Amino acid sequence: MFDIIVNFKAYREGYGNHGRELLKNLCNLKKEGYQVSFAVPFTELYLSREFKGIISQHVDPYSTGAHTGSILMEQLIEYGINASLLNHSERRLNRDIILESIKFSESLNFKLYICSESLSETIFLCENGAKYVAYEPPELIGGDVSVSTSKPDIIRESSDICKSYGTKLLVGAGVKNSSDVSISRTLGAEGILVSSGIVKSKSPEDSLNSLMI
Repeated sequence: MFDIIVNFKAYREGYGNHGRELLKNLCNLKKEGYQVSFAVPFTELYLSREFKGIISQHVDPYSTGAHTGSILMEQLIEYGINASLLNHSERRLNRDIILESIKFSESLNFKLYICSESLSETIFLCENGAKYVAYEPPELIGGDVSVSTSKPDIIRESSDICKSYGTKLLVGAGVKNSSDVSISRTLGAEGILVSSGIVKSKSPEDSLNSLMI
């Protein structure tokens, strides 16, 4: 199964009535061999009661209790959400927090897509039990040049490392078309992260559909 994660970030198109309409349209798109998930803002997580495939953009490694402002795995599970992004380049975490999150997620069978900015960070995550690593060079995020085009060697190296640990590799940053997906798959990636190319597209449904080659 090839993973496609659409990150709504905090774009105006991704919350409120706009976000609900976007989810309504995108959730109808399905193709055999692909699993599409939508990382929505925390204010929209309640929509998991209505739409399938919703995941969180962030989660904290705490159990229930006095943790004001935190997003807990147990809270998300209560809403039928069993996965989250973590350590995105726009919300980087220190390594102790990442290690706590991995350990706690295992106890709850909760899925973490942990973002990595480099080959060395990918190795660290794999060595410490990450099941899913999402490689995203920060300098390419939101740009027009895809990671598959500009850094194919690192994708291949990351894929080899991840496979040796039984970890699934996703790639992101600048991924916008079927060619980017095709190259990423050829290099060993088992999923992609996309954002503005879908959320801010004039036709999000067509843009997402074009990635499922």
